[in-house]
Amino acid sequence: MVIFFLMLLFEGQRLSPVLERTGAGYPVLLTVNRCLHEIGIKTKIYDLSARLHDEFDYIAKHSLFRDMQNVTPKLKARWQTMLSNQTLPAPVPSAKQTEKQPAKNTDSEIPLTDSTANAENPAQSVMRTSEDTQSDLTADLPIDQQADTQNSASFQEPISPVPQKETIQNTDQEKYRYNIYNYPFNAELVRNPETKSGIAGYAAHIPDYGKKKNVLLVGDSMMMEGLGPTLHARLRKRDNLTVHREGKYSSGLSRPDFFNWFDSLPPMLEAYQPDLLVISLGANDTQDIVIDRKRYFIDTKPWEEIYLQRSKDFITLADNGKRRILWVSLPVMGKEPYFTRTKRISKLQEEASKDVPLAQFVNIEHLLTENGKYTTFYKGKNNQSIRLRSQDLIHVSTEGGEILTDYVLPYVDAELAELYAEETPFCYPPVAGMANRVTFTSGLRQKQAEYYIWLPETQTMLPEPPNNQTADNEKKKGRNKYPDVPKLIAEQQGGKRYPVLYLLHGATNSGKEYVEMLGKELQELANSKQTIIVAPSCEPYGWYVDSPIVSENQIAGFITKELVPHIDSLYPTTKKRAIAGLSMGGHGALLLGFRNKNLFQSMASISGVLDIRMHKNNWKIKKLLGELTPENQKIWDDNSVLELINKKWPATSPRQIIVVTGNKDKLVLEENRSAQKSFQKRGFSMEYIEADGIHNWNFWQKHIPKTLSKQADFLNSL
Repeated sequence: MVIFFLMLLFEGQRLSPVLERTGAGYPVLLTVNRCLHEIGIKTKIYDLSARLHDEFDYIAKHSLFRDMQNVTPKLKARWQTMLSNQTLPAPVPSAKQTEKQPAKNTDSEIPLTDSTANAENPAQSVMRTSEDTQSDLTADLPIDQQADTQNSASFQEPISPVPQKETIQNTDQEKYRYNIYNYPFNAELVRNPETKSGIAGYAAHIPDYGKKKNVLLVGDSMMMEGLGPTLHARLRKRDNLTVHREGKYSSGLSRPDFFNWFDSLPPMLEAYQPDLLVISLGANDTQDIVIDRKRYFIDTKPWEEIYLQRSKDFITLADNGKRRILWVSLPVMGKEPYFTRTKRISKLQEEASKDVPLAQFVNIEHLLTENGKYTTFYKGKNNQSIRLRSQDLIHVSTEGGEILTDYVLPYVDAELAELYAEETPFCYPPVAGMANRVTFTSGLRQKQAEYYIWLPETQTMLPEPPNNQTADNEKKKGRNKYPDVPKLIAEQQGGKRYPVLYLLHGATNSGKEYVEMLGKELQELANSKQTIIVAPSCEPYGWYVDSPIVSENQIAGFITKELVPHIDSLYPTTKKRAIAGLSMGGHGALLLGFRNKNLFQSMASISGVLDIRMHKNNWKIKKLLGELTPENQKIWDDNSVLELINKKWPATSPRQIIVVTGNKDKLVLEENRSAQKSFQKRGFSMEYIEADGIHNWNFWQKHIPKTLSKQADFLNSL
């Protein structure tokens, strides 16, 4: 134990997450043992770590498993397999062992090395057996519950491994493949941000096709407070942007003797190489201009001419013929004559911007006002006063900055859209016989999002993804700009439209797990049932909720407000939709189904977590919703499926409801039984299936296709 705590002190940060995700007993010792050996190889303290490694090896082999005859054959085989992942000799596989490959459990947290799969290089054949654990959720359970769950999975009954699915590594050798293409971005969607739908509902759809775009924000105190920090914070969360902000308080174009922007801007442009420059400048320019000891007074014609020319020189200095420039006006001010003078400065800046083709002036004077006049506060929710401006009646508060950012951001996106339009690759329609991976930018999640889609095969679909030479030829023909992919897909499908089935993944995975584990089955289902199947990749441990704490974890809104409209705009769909999921995805399917009756006519849960309140300290739920306290009870209730069942009525819910769970699934069995009773009590017509199995892919590979088939039949009958 002294050695153990010594290593915790020495490598605390490295070992902490490892110890958290393993159970009790031998997995801990083996993991620490393996880590110690790695430390010995990679650091200069090899002697110390080697001795510790040997000590843990002794403890693990002799102290913990001193009496090996009391260990089940299955656990003994697993123990030997894990030992083979270290420097110890691997056990010689029997003929029976070489005939079987353990099933892949993509949710398991403890990787095992199958020495029988690749005797020469065991490190390249990392797989997981179905009896390892009860999938992803087991990893975050308290140790006592975890050990019990693992015991139930590993000791109670032997489970025949499912034939191993080939992993998606080499597209030339795999049996099931997926095609990759980017959503064909149309810059027209954001060229005019002031659409009828309004600025507030705007969501950016800017793809990342490789090189990140650089954005530079420059200005005076208006860029250092209010607008600048909030705009910077929003943009820096995007995967496809690199954002920098530079500014100088009390600076401007009137007093180069204090701070000379004409000398300072070029080094900034050279350092950051911005593709887009955003300027907010002028709040300190309401003063006389002195040139060669001659004073030009504010509010005079000569002053205006000088300031206009300086503004033109400044924006011309920033222009390189390719860089896009946004010059944001000043907000209205609270005092006269400052109010009138700053408005005049904004007019001169706007006039100067017209001389540069790639520059645009954004007027924000109508914001942060009440009937066009300056206001310090506005009424928020519950009639609460929210400060928009500082006490000096000049600067903008953080809340005011958020409002300005909401307005300015679409203009930023419109400029970026023009930059990306020239780099948009030729986008081919989906390829037959495989899932197609599609990426697009989610405004709500503030990142690149992906989904995998299976379309019914037709004779006109491409048989293979195009090679680079074909793509280059298409680009030379000028076909790579703004392709009408919805039209091409519709032509592929012969004008036919299909219902859509959305399939949600578990807690530690993504939509790709369905490609790897059920790819062929889902394609066959799409063909036979004439249904489109979509498996989005959402956040690990995202729980399909709109988190009040984590701003980028807005998964419910992403699916209903972005993904569904995106699918409907790009593919030949009908308004018939179903939603299903496994484990965490089962929770998400019923949660979104209940909340969006008009979107989904069918919902299904396979091994779903139907009452998150039972797991308040597990699986990172409280990181999204906060602690389960009396003050925070409503948030948890609103996101609990079981609570929704007790509040909903059949008339206000999807017409088809399916709940499937394993009869030995200790993670979620009881809450699924409780859900069935609540459904019956509320008068719901639903199908409840409690079949033989636990919380793993053995169970899911059998029941997911059956469940989806029922949902597809139901949609086709509507």
